[in-house]
Amino acid sequence: MRRMCDIRGSRLDAAGNRVVEIELTAVRTHPEDVAKLVRRKGPFSLRYEVSLGDHRLSGAIDPEQPIFELVFEHGRHPHGVWELRVEAEDESGRTREIWRQWLFVQTKLRRTVEEIDALAMRYSPVFVFSGAEKYYPVSLETLLGAEEIMATDEVMKLKTVFGKESVPIRQLAEFMRFNGHCNYLLDFSFLSMRRSVFALLGGDPRRATIYYSYLEDPASDRFFINYHLFYAFDTKAGIARLTGIGPHVFDRESMIMVFEGESGGESAPSAMIISGHLENQTISFLAELKRWTQGRLAVRYDDPRTLKMGTHPVIAVAEGSHALYPTSGVYQLSLLRELAGYLDPKVMASDRRPNMPGALAPTQVLSPPALRATVRPGAGPEEGVPHYRLASLDFSSLTSHVDDAAPPRDPYRAYLTFSGFWVDVPGTQNARFPPFTRKVAEIVDWVDGAYAWAWDDVPERYHQNNAVILGYLRENLEDF
Repeated sequence: MRRMCDIRGSRLDAAGNRVVEIELTAVRTHPEDVAKLVRRKGPFSLRYEVSLGDHRLSGAIDPEQPIFELVFEHGRHPHGVWELRVEAEDESGRTREIWRQWLFVQTKLRRTVEEIDALAMRYSPVFVFSGAEKYYPVSLETLLGAEEIMATDEVMKLKTVFGKESVPIRQLAEFMRFNGHCNYLLDFSFLSMRRSVFALLGGDPRRATIYYSYLEDPASDRFFINYHLFYAFDTKAGIARLTGIGPHVFDRESMIMVFEGESGGESAPSAMIISGHLENQTISFLAELKRWTQGRLAVRYDDPRTLKMGTHPVIAVAEGSHALYPTSGVYQLSLLRELAGYLDPKVMASDRRPNMPGALAPTQVLSPPALRATVRPGAGPEEGVPHYRLASLDFSSLTSHVDDAAPPRDPYRAYLTFSGFWVDVPGTQNARFPPFTRKVAEIVDWVDGAYAWAWDDVPERYHQNNAVILGYLRENLEDF
Protein backbone atom coordinates (compact mmCIF):
# COMPACT_ATOMS: atom_id res chain seq x y z
CA MET A 1 0.00 0.00 0.00
CA ARG A 2 1.31 3.43 -0.95
CA ARG A 3 1.88 5.85 1.91
CA MET A 4 1.58 9.25 0.31
CA CYS A 5 1.75 11.47 3.42
CA ASP A 6 3.23 10.23 6.69
CA ILE A 7 2.96 12.74 9.55
CA ARG A 8 5.96 11.32 11.40
CA GLY A 9 6.04 13.62 14.39
CA SER A 10 4.46 16.63 16.09
CA ARG A 11 6.14 18.30 19.07
CA LEU A 12 6.53 21.59 20.89
CA ASP A 13 9.99 23.14 20.97
CA ALA A 14 11.36 25.20 23.85
CA ALA A 15 9.76 28.39 22.47
CA GLY A 16 6.29 26.84 22.29
CA ASN A 17 6.38 26.45 18.51
CA ARG A 18 4.70 23.45 16.94
CA VAL A 19 7.15 21.39 14.85
CA VAL A 20 5.58 18.90 12.44
CA GLU A 21 7.67 16.40 10.47
CA ILE A 22 6.22 14.95 7.25
CA GLU A 23 7.47 12.37 4.82
CA LEU A 24 6.00 11.92 1.33
CA THR A 25 6.86 8.24 1.52
CA ALA A 26 5.46 7.26 -1.89
CA VAL A 27 7.90 9.64 -3.60
CA ARG A 28 10.65 7.35 -2.33
CA THR A 29 8.92 3.96 -2.49
CA HIS A 30 6.83 4.42 -5.66
CA PRO A 31 8.76 6.99 -7.72
CA GLU A 32 7.34 5.76 -11.04
CA ASP A 33 3.75 6.30 -9.85
CA VAL A 34 4.55 9.79 -8.59
CA ALA A 35 6.36 10.62 -11.85
CA LYS A 36 3.12 9.81 -13.70
CA LEU A 37 1.30 12.31 -11.48
CA VAL A 38 3.93 14.93 -12.29
CA ARG A 39 3.87 13.93 -15.97
CA ARG A 40 7.61 13.77 -16.25
CA LYS A 41 9.77 10.95 -17.58
CA GLY A 42 12.96 12.17 -15.96
CA PRO A 43 13.90 13.63 -12.58
CA PHE A 44 11.50 16.10 -11.02
CA SER A 45 11.51 18.58 -8.14
CA LEU A 46 8.82 19.17 -5.54
CA ARG A 47 7.69 22.11 -3.44
CA TYR A 48 5.27 22.41 -0.55
CA GLU A 49 3.13 25.24 0.71
CA VAL A 50 1.00 25.27 3.86
CA SER A 51 -1.47 28.07 4.37
CA LEU A 52 -4.18 29.38 6.67
CA GLY A 53 -5.68 32.69 5.61
CA ASP A 54 -2.81 35.10 4.88
CA HIS A 55 -0.25 32.92 6.66
CA ARG A 56 2.05 30.78 4.53
CA LEU A 57 5.07 28.52 4.85
CA SER A 58 6.81 27.03 1.82
CA GLY A 59 9.94 25.23 0.78
CA ALA A 60 11.57 22.62 -1.44
CA ILE A 61 11.32 18.84 -1.03
CA ASP A 62 14.20 16.55 -1.97
CA PRO A 63 12.69 13.64 -3.98
CA GLU A 64 15.58 11.41 -2.86
CA GLN A 65 14.74 12.04 0.81
CA PRO A 66 11.24 13.54 0.83
CA ILE A 67 11.12 14.56 4.49
CA PHE A 68 10.49 18.15 5.59
CA GLU A 69 9.66 20.05 8.78
CA LEU A 70 7.02 22.69 9.31
CA VAL A 71 7.53 25.14 12.17
CA PHE A 72 4.42 27.00 13.33
CA GLU A 73 5.49 29.87 15.56
CA HIS A 74 3.79 30.48 18.88
CA GLY A 75 2.15 33.90 19.00
CA ARG A 76 2.53 34.41 15.26
CA HIS A 77 0.79 31.56 13.47
CA PRO A 78 -2.90 30.91 14.24
CA HIS A 79 -4.29 27.69 15.61
CA GLY A 80 -6.61 25.78 13.29
CA VAL A 81 -6.74 23.88 9.99
CA TRP A 82 -3.85 24.54 7.64
CA GLU A 83 -3.84 23.31 4.06
CA LEU A 84 -0.77 21.49 2.77
CA ARG A 85 -0.24 21.47 -1.00
CA VAL A 86 2.57 19.68 -2.82
CA GLU A 87 3.37 20.76 -6.38
CA ALA A 88 5.77 19.90 -9.20
CA GLU A 89 6.52 21.09 -12.72
CA ASP A 90 5.59 18.81 -15.61
CA GLU A 91 7.51 18.41 -18.90
CA SER A 92 5.99 21.61 -20.29
CA GLY A 93 6.89 23.69 -17.24
CA ARG A 94 3.32 23.83 -15.94
CA THR A 95 2.80 23.52 -12.18
CA ARG A 96 0.85 20.45 -11.16
CA GLU A 97 -0.60 19.79 -7.75
CA ILE A 98 0.02 16.22 -6.70
CA TRP A 99 -1.23 16.31 -3.09
CA ARG A 100 -3.53 18.33 -0.85
CA GLN A 101 -4.14 17.55 2.81
CA TRP A 102 -5.38 19.43 5.84
CA LEU A 103 -3.37 19.62 9.05
CA PHE A 104 -4.67 20.71 12.44
CA VAL A 105 -2.18 22.90 14.29
CA GLN A 106 -1.97 24.15 17.86
CA THR A 107 1.12 25.78 19.31
CA LYS A 108 1.64 26.21 23.06
CA LEU A 109 -1.68 26.30 24.91
CA ARG A 110 -2.69 28.53 27.82
CA ARG A 111 -3.45 25.56 30.06
CA THR A 112 -1.43 22.52 30.95
CA VAL A 113 -2.40 19.02 29.90
CA GLU A 114 -3.17 18.20 33.53
CA GLU A 115 -5.50 21.21 33.91
CA ILE A 116 -7.34 20.30 30.70
CA ASP A 117 -7.74 16.67 31.72
CA ALA A 118 -9.11 17.65 35.15
CA LEU A 119 -11.68 20.06 33.68
CA ALA A 120 -12.77 17.52 31.06
CA MET A 121 -13.35 14.95 33.80
CA ARG A 122 -15.13 17.38 36.14
CA TYR A 123 -17.72 18.49 33.56
CA SER A 124 -18.04 15.30 31.49
CA PRO A 125 -21.71 14.75 30.56
CA VAL A 126 -24.22 12.06 31.42
CA PHE A 127 -25.96 10.79 28.26
CA VAL A 128 -29.52 9.42 28.23
CA PHE A 129 -30.62 7.20 25.31
CA SER A 130 -33.92 5.90 24.03
CA GLY A 131 -34.79 2.40 25.20
CA ALA A 132 -34.87 1.29 21.55
CA GLU A 133 -31.36 2.51 20.65
CA LYS A 134 -29.20 -0.12 18.90
CA TYR A 135 -25.93 1.78 18.51
CA TYR A 136 -23.66 3.26 21.18
CA PRO A 137 -20.44 5.29 21.07
CA VAL A 138 -17.37 3.21 20.26
CA SER A 139 -13.63 3.80 20.49
CA LEU A 140 -11.58 4.67 17.43
CA GLU A 141 -9.84 1.34 17.84
CA THR A 142 -13.20 -0.45 17.54
CA LEU A 143 -14.44 1.84 14.77
CA LEU A 144 -11.72 0.73 12.35
CA GLY A 145 -10.20 -2.32 14.02
CA ALA A 146 -12.97 -4.45 15.52
CA GLU A 147 -12.74 -8.22 15.09
CA GLU A 148 -15.59 -8.12 12.58
CA ILE A 149 -13.63 -5.65 10.44
CA MET A 150 -10.45 -7.71 10.57
CA ALA A 151 -12.40 -10.81 9.49
CA THR A 152 -14.35 -9.32 6.59
CA ASP A 153 -13.45 -9.64 2.91
CA GLU A 154 -15.29 -6.41 2.01
CA VAL A 155 -13.42 -4.05 -0.30
CA MET A 156 -13.91 -0.31 -0.73
CA LYS A 157 -13.25 1.43 -4.02
CA LEU A 158 -11.84 4.94 -3.62
CA LYS A 159 -10.96 7.65 -6.11
CA THR A 160 -7.39 8.70 -5.38
CA VAL A 161 -4.79 10.87 -7.10
CA PHE A 162 -3.50 7.65 -8.67
CA GLY A 163 -6.92 6.64 -10.02
CA LYS A 164 -9.54 4.29 -8.63
CA GLU A 165 -8.10 1.95 -6.00
CA SER A 166 -9.50 -1.04 -4.14
CA VAL A 167 -8.78 -1.02 -0.41
CA PRO A 168 -9.71 -4.03 1.76
CA ILE A 169 -11.86 -2.83 4.66
CA ARG A 170 -9.48 -4.50 7.11
CA GLN A 171 -6.70 -2.24 5.78
CA LEU A 172 -8.80 0.93 5.72
CA ALA A 173 -7.31 2.28 8.96
CA GLU A 174 -3.79 2.04 7.58
CA PHE A 175 -4.82 3.63 4.28
CA MET A 176 -6.45 6.56 6.07
CA ARG A 177 -3.49 7.26 8.35
CA PHE A 178 -1.08 7.65 5.45
CA ASN A 179 -3.38 8.92 2.69
CA GLY A 180 -5.34 11.74 4.31
CA HIS A 181 -6.06 13.79 1.17
CA CYS A 182 -8.74 16.38 1.94
CA ASN A 183 -10.83 15.45 -1.11
CA TYR A 184 -10.85 11.69 -0.59
CA LEU A 185 -14.26 10.15 0.14
CA LEU A 186 -14.92 6.85 1.90
CA ASP A 187 -17.42 5.83 -0.74
CA PHE A 188 -20.01 3.48 0.71
CA SER A 189 -22.51 2.08 -1.77
CA PHE A 190 -26.03 3.25 -0.98
CA LEU A 191 -27.42 -0.20 -1.79
CA SER A 192 -24.92 -2.22 0.24
CA MET A 193 -24.58 0.14 3.20
CA ARG A 194 -27.00 -1.75 5.42
CA ARG A 195 -25.11 -4.99 4.74
CA SER A 196 -21.75 -3.44 5.54
CA VAL A 197 -19.71 -4.87 8.38
CA PHE A 198 -19.98 -1.47 10.09
CA ALA A 199 -23.73 -1.97 10.48
CA LEU A 200 -22.87 -4.91 12.75
CA LEU A 201 -20.90 -2.75 15.18
CA GLY A 202 -23.66 -1.64 17.50
CA GLY A 203 -21.31 -1.07 20.36
CA ASP A 204 -21.88 -1.91 24.00
CA PRO A 205 -22.96 0.69 26.57
CA ARG A 206 -20.70 -1.00 29.12
CA ARG A 207 -17.66 -0.60 26.85
CA ALA A 208 -18.39 2.83 25.38
CA THR A 209 -15.72 5.46 24.82
CA ILE A 210 -16.29 9.21 24.66
CA TYR A 211 -13.53 11.64 23.75
CA TYR A 212 -12.67 15.24 24.49
CA SER A 213 -10.55 17.97 22.94
CA TYR A 214 -9.48 21.45 24.02
CA LEU A 215 -9.61 24.67 21.98
CA GLU A 216 -9.02 28.37 22.66
CA ASP A 217 -10.50 31.65 21.48
CA PRO A 218 -7.52 33.68 20.23
CA ALA A 219 -9.35 36.99 20.77
CA SER A 220 -10.38 36.49 24.41
CA ASP A 221 -9.79 34.35 27.48
CA ARG A 222 -12.57 31.96 26.48
CA PHE A 223 -11.73 28.32 25.98
CA PHE A 224 -13.70 25.25 25.04
CA ILE A 225 -13.84 21.58 25.90
CA ASN A 226 -15.47 19.58 23.15
CA TYR A 227 -16.91 16.12 23.88
CA HIS A 228 -16.97 13.76 20.89
CA LEU A 229 -19.09 10.64 20.33
CA PHE A 230 -18.25 8.28 17.45
CA TYR A 231 -20.61 5.62 16.11
CA ALA A 232 -20.15 2.89 13.50
CA PHE A 233 -23.60 3.39 11.99
CA ASP A 234 -26.43 5.93 11.93
CA THR A 235 -29.79 4.24 11.34
CA LYS A 236 -31.98 7.36 11.60
CA ALA A 237 -35.59 6.66 12.58
CA GLY A 238 -39.12 6.58 11.20
CA ILE A 239 -39.55 7.20 7.46
CA ALA A 240 -35.86 7.92 6.95
CA ARG A 241 -34.98 4.48 8.32
CA LEU A 242 -37.68 2.71 6.29
CA THR A 243 -36.77 4.39 2.98
CA GLY A 244 -33.01 4.19 3.51
CA ILE A 245 -32.61 7.92 2.75
CA GLY A 246 -30.38 9.20 5.51
CA PRO A 247 -28.79 6.16 7.22
CA HIS A 248 -25.01 6.09 6.80
CA VAL A 249 -21.81 4.39 7.91
CA PHE A 250 -19.88 6.34 10.56
CA ASP A 251 -21.38 9.09 12.64
CA ARG A 252 -19.88 11.79 14.83
CA GLU A 253 -21.70 13.94 17.34
CA SER A 254 -20.37 16.49 19.79
CA MET A 255 -21.15 19.10 22.40
CA ILE A 256 -19.02 21.96 23.70
CA MET A 257 -18.55 23.33 27.19
CA VAL A 258 -17.81 27.08 26.97
CA PHE A 259 -15.60 28.60 29.66
CA GLU A 260 -15.29 32.36 30.13
CA GLY A 261 -11.82 32.26 31.62
CA GLU A 262 -11.44 32.13 35.40
CA SER A 263 -14.32 32.51 37.84
CA GLY A 264 -13.37 32.99 41.49
CA GLY A 265 -10.00 31.39 40.84
CA GLU A 266 -11.57 28.29 39.27
CA SER A 267 -12.66 27.69 35.69
CA ALA A 268 -16.38 27.06 35.36
CA PRO A 269 -18.51 26.72 32.20
CA SER A 270 -20.95 29.42 31.26
CA ALA A 271 -22.77 27.62 28.47
CA MET A 272 -23.09 24.42 26.47
CA ILE A 273 -23.26 24.23 22.68
CA ILE A 274 -25.26 21.11 21.86
CA SER A 275 -25.19 19.89 18.26
CA GLY A 276 -27.65 17.84 16.26
CA HIS A 277 -28.01 17.42 12.48
CA LEU A 278 -26.69 19.72 9.76
CA GLU A 279 -26.77 23.46 9.47
CA ASN A 280 -29.68 24.78 7.37
CA GLN A 281 -31.88 21.82 8.32
CA THR A 282 -34.97 22.98 10.19
CA ILE A 283 -35.51 21.32 13.56
CA SER A 284 -38.55 21.98 15.70
CA PHE A 285 -39.57 21.13 19.23
CA LEU A 286 -43.27 20.92 20.17
CA ALA A 287 -44.43 22.06 16.72
CA GLU A 288 -43.49 25.73 16.46
CA LEU A 289 -42.60 26.32 20.11
CA LYS A 290 -38.92 26.27 19.18
CA ARG A 291 -37.56 26.19 15.66
CA TRP A 292 -33.96 26.52 14.51
CA THR A 293 -31.72 25.93 11.50
CA GLN A 294 -28.27 26.49 13.02
CA GLY A 295 -27.56 22.83 13.77
CA ARG A 296 -26.64 23.66 17.38
CA LEU A 297 -28.16 25.11 20.53
CA ALA A 298 -26.64 27.38 23.18
CA VAL A 299 -27.86 26.43 26.66
CA ARG A 300 -26.92 28.28 29.84
CA TYR A 301 -24.98 25.87 32.03
CA ASP A 302 -25.71 27.78 35.25
CA ASP A 303 -29.49 27.93 34.72
CA PRO A 304 -31.02 25.78 37.49
CA ARG A 305 -33.43 24.29 34.93
CA THR A 306 -30.52 22.88 32.90
CA LEU A 307 -30.42 19.25 33.97
CA LYS A 308 -27.20 18.34 35.80
CA MET A 309 -26.00 15.57 38.07
CA GLY A 310 -23.63 17.55 40.25
CA THR A 311 -21.30 19.30 37.81
CA HIS A 312 -22.17 16.90 34.97
CA PRO A 313 -24.78 18.07 32.41
CA VAL A 314 -27.38 15.48 31.41
CA ILE A 315 -27.82 15.29 27.64
CA ALA A 316 -30.56 13.51 25.66
CA VAL A 317 -29.46 11.40 22.68
CA ALA A 318 -31.83 10.96 19.72
CA GLU A 319 -32.72 7.42 18.75
CA GLY A 320 -31.05 6.39 15.48
CA SER A 321 -29.49 9.71 14.47
CA HIS A 322 -27.66 10.25 17.81
CA ALA A 323 -28.31 14.01 17.64
CA LEU A 324 -27.88 15.68 21.02
CA TYR A 325 -30.52 17.78 22.78
CA PRO A 326 -30.79 19.64 26.11
CA THR A 327 -33.93 17.81 27.19
CA SER A 328 -35.63 14.51 26.50
CA GLY A 329 -38.53 14.85 24.08
CA VAL A 330 -39.72 14.33 20.53
CA TYR A 331 -38.08 16.51 17.88
CA GLN A 332 -39.08 17.05 14.26
CA LEU A 333 -36.69 17.25 11.31
CA SER A 334 -38.63 17.44 8.02
CA LEU A 335 -40.49 14.09 7.91
CA LEU A 336 -38.26 12.63 10.59
CA ARG A 337 -39.65 12.51 14.13
CA GLU A 338 -37.08 11.34 16.64
CA LEU A 339 -37.28 10.53 20.29
CA ALA A 340 -34.38 11.83 22.36
CA GLY A 341 -33.68 10.43 25.80
CA TYR A 342 -36.40 9.10 28.10
CA LEU A 343 -40.09 9.97 28.49
CA ASP A 344 -41.71 8.85 31.73
CA PRO A 345 -45.03 6.98 31.14
CA LYS A 346 -46.94 8.97 33.75
CA VAL A 347 -45.52 12.45 33.30
CA MET A 348 -45.20 12.35 29.50
CA ALA A 349 -48.18 10.18 28.52
CA SER A 350 -49.34 12.65 25.84
CA ASP A 351 -45.90 12.70 24.13
CA ARG A 352 -45.16 8.98 24.10
CA ARG A 353 -45.63 6.64 21.14
CA PRO A 354 -47.19 3.18 21.53
CA ASN A 355 -44.77 0.43 22.58
CA MET A 356 -42.24 2.81 24.09
CA PRO A 357 -40.29 1.16 26.93
CA GLY A 358 -41.67 2.02 30.36
CA ALA A 359 -39.19 2.34 33.20
CA LEU A 360 -35.79 3.87 32.62
CA ALA A 361 -33.24 1.04 32.24
CA PRO A 362 -29.61 1.25 33.41
CA THR A 363 -28.29 0.74 29.87
CA GLN A 364 -30.16 3.85 28.67
CA VAL A 365 -27.67 5.91 30.66
CA LEU A 366 -23.97 6.44 29.99
CA SER A 367 -22.26 7.85 33.04
CA PRO A 368 -18.88 9.60 33.13
CA PRO A 369 -16.10 7.86 35.07
CA ALA A 370 -16.25 10.58 37.73
CA LEU A 371 -19.57 9.11 38.91
CA ARG A 372 -19.85 5.64 40.41
CA ALA A 373 -22.77 3.29 39.94
CA THR A 374 -24.53 2.18 43.09
CA VAL A 375 -25.74 -1.42 42.90
CA ARG A 376 -27.45 -3.75 45.32
CA PRO A 377 -25.21 -5.93 47.53
CA GLY A 378 -24.03 -9.03 45.68
CA ALA A 379 -24.83 -7.58 42.24
CA GLY A 380 -22.51 -8.48 39.36
CA PRO A 381 -20.40 -6.08 37.25
CA GLU A 382 -23.00 -6.14 34.47
CA GLU A 383 -25.63 -4.55 36.68
CA GLY A 384 -26.03 -0.89 37.42
CA VAL A 385 -25.59 2.18 35.22
CA PRO A 386 -22.68 1.80 32.77
CA HIS A 387 -19.90 4.35 32.75
CA TYR A 388 -17.91 5.24 29.67
CA ARG A 389 -14.17 5.53 29.20
CA LEU A 390 -13.18 9.19 28.81
CA ALA A 391 -10.16 9.69 26.54
CA SER A 392 -8.31 12.66 25.07
CA LEU A 393 -7.95 13.26 21.34
CA ASP A 394 -5.20 15.84 21.95
CA PHE A 395 -5.48 17.41 18.50
CA SER A 396 -2.31 19.40 19.16
CA SER A 397 -0.06 16.37 18.61
CA LEU A 398 -1.73 14.22 15.93
CA THR A 399 0.55 11.99 13.87
CA SER A 400 -0.03 9.13 11.46
CA HIS A 401 1.24 6.59 13.96
CA VAL A 402 -0.60 4.54 16.57
CA ASP A 403 1.73 5.18 19.49
CA ASP A 404 2.01 4.23 23.14
CA ALA A 405 0.47 7.47 24.40
CA ALA A 406 -0.15 7.56 28.12
CA PRO A 407 -3.81 7.70 29.22
CA PRO A 408 -6.02 9.61 28.91
CA ARG A 409 -4.61 10.21 25.41
CA ASP A 410 -5.89 7.64 22.89
CA PRO A 411 -3.18 6.21 20.60
CA TYR A 412 -5.76 5.49 17.89
CA ARG A 413 -6.41 9.20 17.42
CA ALA A 414 -3.91 8.76 14.56
CA TYR A 415 -6.92 7.83 12.40
CA LEU A 416 -8.05 11.44 12.63
CA THR A 417 -5.17 12.64 10.44
CA PHE A 418 -7.42 11.60 7.54
CA SER A 419 -8.78 14.97 6.40
CA GLY A 420 -11.15 13.67 3.73
CA PHE A 421 -14.80 12.71 4.05
CA TRP A 422 -15.58 9.88 6.45
CA VAL A 423 -19.36 10.09 6.11
CA ASP A 424 -20.91 9.31 2.73
CA VAL A 425 -24.48 10.57 3.11
CA PRO A 426 -26.93 9.62 0.34
CA GLY A 427 -28.57 12.68 -1.16
CA THR A 428 -27.01 15.27 1.14
CA GLN A 429 -23.61 16.69 1.97
CA ASN A 430 -20.78 14.38 2.98
CA ALA A 431 -19.08 14.98 6.31
CA ARG A 432 -15.60 14.93 7.83
CA PHE A 433 -14.54 13.84 11.28
CA PRO A 434 -12.91 16.17 13.79
CA PRO A 435 -10.66 18.09 13.86
CA PHE A 436 -11.71 18.98 10.31
CA THR A 437 -15.28 19.98 11.15
CA ARG A 438 -16.64 23.50 11.66
CA LYS A 439 -17.26 22.60 15.30
CA VAL A 440 -13.48 22.46 15.74
CA ALA A 441 -11.88 24.36 12.88
CA GLU A 442 -14.21 27.37 13.27
CA ILE A 443 -14.96 26.99 16.95
CA VAL A 444 -15.59 30.68 17.74
CA ASP A 445 -18.09 31.12 14.89
CA TRP A 446 -19.71 27.81 15.79
CA VAL A 447 -20.20 28.84 19.40
CA ASP A 448 -21.32 32.40 18.73
CA GLY A 449 -23.76 31.39 15.96
CA ALA A 450 -25.78 28.90 18.02
CA TYR A 451 -29.54 29.20 18.55
CA ALA A 452 -30.23 30.40 22.09
CA TRP A 453 -32.29 27.83 23.96
CA ALA A 454 -34.56 29.32 26.65
CA TRP A 455 -36.31 27.28 29.34
CA ASP A 456 -39.09 29.78 30.05
CA ASP A 457 -41.54 28.44 27.45
CA VAL A 458 -40.80 24.73 27.92
CA PRO A 459 -43.95 23.09 29.33
CA GLU A 460 -43.92 22.05 32.97
CA ARG A 461 -44.24 18.34 32.14
CA TYR A 462 -40.75 18.44 30.61
CA HIS A 463 -39.28 19.84 33.79
CA GLN A 464 -41.14 17.14 35.72
CA ASN A 465 -39.76 14.50 33.34
CA ASN A 466 -36.25 15.86 33.89
CA ALA A 467 -36.86 15.61 37.64
CA VAL A 468 -37.74 11.93 37.17
CA ILE A 469 -34.48 11.37 35.28
CA LEU A 470 -32.48 13.24 37.92
CA GLY A 471 -34.12 11.19 40.65
CA TYR A 472 -33.11 8.00 38.86
CA LEU A 473 -29.54 9.23 38.50
CA ARG A 474 -29.32 10.17 42.18
CA GLU A 475 -30.56 6.72 43.15
CA ASN A 476 -28.12 4.92 40.87
CA LEU A 477 -25.00 7.12 40.76
CA GLU A 478 -22.81 8.93 43.25
CA ASP A 479 -19.67 11.07 43.30
CA PHE A 480 -16.50 9.52 44.61
